[in-house]
Amino acid sequence: MDEYTTILGQARAGIAAGRTPNWQVLEARIKAVTPADPTLERHALKQLQTLTSLARARARVTPPTPAAPTVRRPALRERPTITGNMEVRRETEGEAFALRWDAAPDVLAWTLRVSERTDPRGGYVVREERELPAGATSVELPLGANALRVHLLGRGRGGKLVRRAVMSTLTPESWGERWQRRASAA
Repeated sequence: MDEYTTILGQARAGIAAGRTPNWQVLEARIKAVTPADPTLERHALKQLQTLTSLARARARVTPPTPAAPTVRRPALRERPTITGNMEVRRETEGEAFALRWDAAPDVLAWTLRVSERTDPRGGYVVREERELPAGATSVELPLGANALRVHLLGRGRGGKLVRRAVMSTLTPESWGERWQRRASAA
């Protein structure tokens, strides 16, 4: 009786765990147990058949497990880029984001233009434009949810463009990523 009870107990545990036991293997195991009483074997096979019916009925009424929600990735993912003829470094000071560059003796004034883009497929719209003194070597950026493009232009005598850098796709999330350097015409 103990061996039959063990086999049927394993079948019940599999059904309770949501698994479908291999019924043919269980039936073969019951038949392989040395029958002390043929009536006892028939009784165990009948219980196994009842468990089989129970498992089939349970599978029909149990709703399917919902699939895990899929994580949607952004439609377009751009890397931050820099183009120009000067080196610009990014620094984080607490919660502030700053751009730093080396002083240039031939620059008489700097022009800073900050543009913003609300849609990855849309264009940039100028948000702010201001003049910086010739000795300026850093500027703090107002990074938010939208991507920024920053033009940093150094002008010499007669308004001639001497130094320039254009940084695109700047966001708090992309701030620490490596910049992709693009070829510059100047």
